[in-house]
Amino acid sequence: MDTEFLKDSGDLEALLRVADVDDLDVLVDYLTDSGAGRISLSESTLKRFEACKHARLYPAVDRAEIAREIVLFGGNSIANIFRGGKGVSYTELVGDVASHLKVAHTKGANVMAIETAIISKLYDETLSKMPTFERKRFIFQDLIHLNNEPDMGDMPESLFKAQVVANGMASKMLGRGIKLGDWAPYALFLTPFGLLASVWSAVELTGAAYRVTMPCVIQIAYMRQKALCGPLPCKCRKCSKINAPDAKFCSECGDAMPQGPVASTAVTAPFL
Repeated sequence: MDTEFLKDSGDLEALLRVADVDDLDVLVDYLTDSGAGRISLSESTLKRFEACKHARLYPAVDRAEIAREIVLFGGNSIANIFRGGKGVSYTELVGDVASHLKVAHTKGANVMAIETAIISKLYDETLSKMPTFERKRFIFQDLIHLNNEPDMGDMPESLFKAQVVANGMASKMLGRGIKLGDWAPYALFLTPFGLLASVWSAVELTGAAYRVTMPCVIQIAYMRQKALCGPLPCKCRKCSKINAPDAKFCSECGDAMPQGPVASTAVTAPFL
């Protein structure tokens, strides 16, 4: 896996280079209004993205174009002209969405930290807006059962929260949830009606730009957490040999290997 996305969380292109096709499909649907098109999106770009979806193949150039279109939505058309058609930076875009949601953050803060704050606020508001019965069921029944299932107790808290919020947003905006891949066993716990309805009411999608940028930021936050939980190649700092992700020592020179990012705590009731 390309690990460039670990160096700078503001580098959206680097993250999209390692993204799964299903997750890119969601971003494309947000950008294109599920293929219907948007005034600010050219016809050629619309066709290009739809062709990628149909082929289930996103070459590097198209992944870069998705990143470019997302940041273009982050600035109004006049401002984009003065920026040379480049739009705002992804760092600025995430900060703007955080401000819109009244999420406290420091200007210039790490993008991933702001994304995490956005997800946490929406997750907490989602739970607070759920009907009491649904909330108690989700916390004390589903989640406890979740942790007792074989091989299902190792999902990081940050990824679980991001999945809940991203799934609710996709259900609201696209009429379908996200595809969970390796985490599919969790699907039953992410889709009770009360939970999805609460995500909808926790998000204020006012303004044409926010109807694109906010869902995209939420989806990207989920994609980042998912990528962080994936296997990362282990490159020896001494001889540059690429080793298995779980290697503790280099197979070439025997030097100790750097370890990949460690997942946060497993899903347990207290974080709710």
